[in-house]
Parts: sequence; structure tokens; C-alpha cells
Amino acid sequence: MIAIAFGLVGLVPCRALADAALVGVDALRAPAAGPLSIDAGLLLAKPAALGPGLSTGFGVGVMGGRTLAWEARASWSTATESSISWTVTQSDLRLRVGAALQSTLGRARAGLRIGIGPTIVHETRTRNQGAAANLTGSALGSSSVATLPAGEVEAFVALHLFGPWLFTVSGGPSASIDSGNARAGWISMMGVGWQP
Repeated sequence: MIAIAFGLVGLVPCRALADAALVGVDALRAPAAGPLSIDAGLLLAKPAALGPGLSTGFGVGVMGGRTLAWEARASWSTATESSISWTVTQSDLRLRVGAALQSTLGRARAGLRIGIGPTIVHETRTRNQGAAANLTGSALGSSSVATLPAGEVEAFVALHLFGPWLFTVSGGPSASIDSGNARAGWISMMGVGWQP
């Protein structure tokens, strides 16, 4: 009786578990992406007008086009430096428009982009221990805003993770003009993107 039951079970058609994929093949396939992409992420850069240091913040950008593309980007970052006498905090707001030359390599899109535009620098200086010495007004601190012409050249890679979602990384040299003097720097960004 038991042998007959096992024999009947063996006649029932079934599908092996190895036949079914755990992750859908469509989820891993790079989609046929459109010409528009949006990205945002963590920004690290050399401050535009402050001495050596690291300015940290965030950035966002939009790019449109295939091989030759246009782009618009905005970022904000801040850095604080101290000396014996002063503590200086500088915030940089970068606004850029530009162009990019890009190519698709499998699941990734890589290229080179150039952007130009203003960097709006807000700087606050505070005299260390000034409040304890009863200093007020400009003797205690100052605040100023300046707009510097600036630009960057960045290499970038955008990797399709799943669906329209991307992992993005970029970086390269930057330059600004402060009081008639050119200042060299660098900029980098790592984040996520969306390309429908």
C-alpha cells in the first residue's frame, strides 16, 4: 500500500525549485533609460575662499540628453576653521550650468562634464574669547557675502542598481576667481540618482 502511494506521488508532475529564479531577471536588467536623469548626494570640496580645509554638504543635479547632454546643478557646503584669534565659518552655494559628454558601458553611464556659474560665499568671523572680553559689534565678529565666478570639470559614473535607480559618483578639479586671483580646488560627490 505504501509502495503504491509513493509510486502515485512520483507520477504527479512537479517543477523543480531550481527552475524558478529567486530574483526576477527583469529587476537585474538595465532598463532602456530615457534621456533625463536626476541625482543628489553627499558633497565634499575644498572651500571656495577659505584656506586648506574640507567643506561638506549636499548637491543636486539634473541632466538631459544622450551622448552630448546639458545639465544644471546646485550644491551647498560649509567649513569651519580656527586660529588663536578667530573662528571662521564659510558656506558655499554653487550654482552651475554646463554640458556633458557621456557613453553607456553595460549597466553604467560614464562621462565628463563641465559646469560654470557663480559661487555665493557667506563668511562669518567670530573673535575667540571676544564675548568674555566684553567686545561688541565689529570687534567681536563680522559677516560678509561675496559672489565668485567659478567652474568645475568632473568625471562621473552612474551605475544602474535596479529599475530606474542609480548609484552616482563624480569628482574633479574646480577653480574660482577671488579678488582677481584664481584659486584652484577640487569637488566630489557620491549619491543616488533616478533615470526614468
